[in-house]
Amino acid sequence: TCSSILTQLGETIPDSVDPEVVGAMIPETLRKYDEVYCDDWLGKKTEDYTLRYVIRFYLQMSQAAFFSKAPHIVAYFFCKVAQLSLENGVCQHTPLVFLQLSSIIMRSGNNIACAHRIAKDAVALSERFNLSDQMAQLSFLFTNAVGHLEWFHAGVQRLRVCFDSALSSGNAEIGFFCAVQLVNYSILSGEKELTSLLKDIDYYLHLLETYKSEISKKYLLSYRETVSMLIDKGEATSIEAKEYLGDANDPGNKFMDTYYCQQVLRNFWLGYGERCRHFAQKGFARIPQGKYFFHIIKFYYGLSLLEMLKKKLNYVRFKEVEEIIESMKVAVKHADSNIRN
Repeated sequence: TCSSILTQLGETIPDSVDPEVVGAMIPETLRKYDEVYCDDWLGKKTEDYTLRYVIRFYLQMSQAAFFSKAPHIVAYFFCKVAQLSLENGVCQHTPLVFLQLSSIIMRSGNNIACAHRIAKDAVALSERFNLSDQMAQLSFLFTNAVGHLEWFHAGVQRLRVCFDSALSSGNAEIGFFCAVQLVNYSILSGEKELTSLLKDIDYYLHLLETYKSEISKKYLLSYRETVSMLIDKGEATSIEAKEYLGDANDPGNKFMDTYYCQQVLRNFWLGYGERCRHFAQKGFARIPQGKYFFHIIKFYYGLSLLEMLKKKLNYVRFKEVEEIIESMKVAVKHADSNIRN
């Protein structure tokens, strides 16, 4: 196993990882990053092939932890490999590690500007290594981590390029994840007319069948349901296939984040305020504050509360709206073009 190989290579792999340990590792890793990241370090390419294999095995273990729904263990492994890179120099795996680190920081809801900077540094570093075979994956990771901090329209264009690149290079799964994010950004930004967007989604679903890929299908079906409902409440545009929720009570079921966000969007625009607020509360209970889904839900939840207050003034709800407005002011500092639009 990866764990036994890493032990033979001199690494110490703990039997278990306490979330509090990970909580301390994140600021420690950021401190090292601020101390080390400079032109001298960028010019220090590691020639230690053993270290490169160590990093690769840690990446494999982080992937296994991700699919085992253990986010704090994923964070532990990425902090570990980020520190190894900072201590020993850069290699071709460093950009991916830093992009994952930025995603971990974003989920915590703190140091947003720092997460954005690390992600941009990672992309710049990947260009120095000329990692053309990884560009689709790296661009997707960038968009997934901090893409909402940049103009959605620019993200859509970048994701279209990544989608085509991934499929042409045989990396279909990453390509379809790019398509999922592309559709999401198109809905949020109004980048494309809804009937045209619906045709695009159906095209991606057709390709999923051709490639016999299922992993991103439920996300595309969820977005398709939203677009269909916004066009004609699904009267003429719905299809038989529907989104599959899985275990809604499973905290590791990441699809539920998308599901609640889409439910909030649909019900707000269809005028179902109570249902909108119901699903917003469901979303708040499970989505980390650093994820952009959280801010989108909060935005529409606030609008729904304002509609309710027009009919009946409620002091508690009014204070809640004021708090949401203040949080949106903070969000504007990090993503002005998206929040103001």
